[in-house]
Amino acid sequence: MLLEYDNTTVTADWRIEEKIPAGYCRVYYVYGGEVHYADSRRKARLRPGHLYIFPSASPYRMRQNAADPLRCTFMHIDIAPSTLIKLIDCRVDKDSFLEHLLLAFAAAISEKDRKIIFALAEVFELYIAQHELAEAPIHELSRVLRFVAEHIAEPITLGRLSAIAGYNEQYFVRLFRKSIGLTPYQYVISQRMKTARTLLAKGESVTRTAEMTGYRDVKSFSRAFKKGVGLAPSAFRRQNTILP
Repeated sequence: MLLEYDNTTVTADWRIEEKIPAGYCRVYYVYGGEVHYADSRRKARLRPGHLYIFPSASPYRMRQNAADPLRCTFMHIDIAPSTLIKLIDCRVDKDSFLEHLLLAFAAAISEKDRKIIFALAEVFELYIAQHELAEAPIHELSRVLRFVAEHIAEPITLGRLSAIAGYNEQYFVRLFRKSIGLTPYQYVISQRMKTARTLLAKGESVTRTAEMTGYRDVKSFSRAFKKGVGLAPSAFRRQNTILP
């Protein structure tokens, strides 16, 4: 599902610090700029003419040279229940299907044609699936991920999740982390933060967002949001610029 998109040259102070996994994938088709990426597995410099799909289920960070800012077409997509725990770096060959798809997506953004934008995003997600760039979880865990998505506003316990999967808690935690890349607790937090970002970006109040993402009070929600996102919810809500 497409969440955000744009063609952009970022500002000099742009950076990414995903201390808690985003729960969605950033996707960049890079035209230029000096950007350095790092996670627990690797470091990389983003290269022009490459497509990058960033992890949905792993923390990472990016920094740029302010004198040579990132220039890209980007989208944020939710690929749940599939997950991505490592950076995908794909060279976009000239006249390939992927190049034509990405250029068409960029053109649709420039022309503000939302129907075409969302249709092309669906084609891109199909491309991801057919090329097995993201990993679909086993059936038992798919049930768990659907439950989390459908009950994000409610208390979610380890006991409930392990019962849905049909395993004892200890084995369930090991299996979940091996398949998803996160512990069940980390995954639930990432999904709460993903939902909160979407609600706040649409103008929902901080109080209502806390309620809709399963927090019993605004204080605990604000603390968790600032820890994961790096901004207080109220500051994030006021931020009108869509960032890659």
